Amino acid sequence: MYRIKDERIVKTLNRLHKSASSQTFTMIKGISKSIFRKLEPKDMKDAYIAISRDQGEFIYNLLVEKEAKNIIEFGTSFGISAIYLAAAAKVNGGTVITSELLANKCKIAQQNFDDAGLGKWIDLREGDAMQTLKEVPENVDFILLDGWNELYLPLIKMLIPKLKNGTLIYTDNVGFPTTKPFLDYLQSNPDRFESNKVYAPKSGAWLTEVIR
Repeated sequence: MYRIKDERIVKTLNRLHKSASSQTFTMIKGISKSIFRKLEPKDMKDAYIAISRDQGEFIYNLLVEKEAKNIIEFGTSFGISAIYLAAAAKVNGGTVITSELLANKCKIAQQNFDDAGLGKWIDLREGDAMQTLKEVPENVDFILLDGWNELYLPLIKMLIPKLKNGTLIYTDNVGFPTTKPFLDYLQSNPDRFESNKVYAPKSGAWLTEVIR
């Protein structure tokens, strides 16, 4: 089991997880807007929508074990998951490309990356991920999908030419109805994708491997 030992990274993650754990009201406030209309990304501009510590540690351990270098993330938010990714990228000699739609979240995330001492390992791209992730390196090792669920399917279709045998795709929030088209796509292509529920406790996520 690999552990993050860098004190700056650990301190930053502890602060962010503590803040994320006290956001129940903020989450309810954002989600409540869906009562009157379709939920929009801007409704969650103040919400972390973060992976758990268990998920972060699982992903970090997986990336170090697999020596993943070329790492892509959809859905930066305030940067918790990207910090786990970048901590592994630092060990492996790799980089993280992460995309976030909202400018206010990008500003805060960048500060969090700098606080953790990981800014040089992270390429934070502001804007629509269908545009910001058009240009990424070949042979992606790992993708974290943790953004707007309705974009999971078009995004992965766009990225397919950049994937290789052994690329891992970690998909969060798979219990949401809006992820169904994406999950159906994976399951309808068993010759290309092999998926399993993730082992991290209460993760609500799938880990998929590209096998062709």
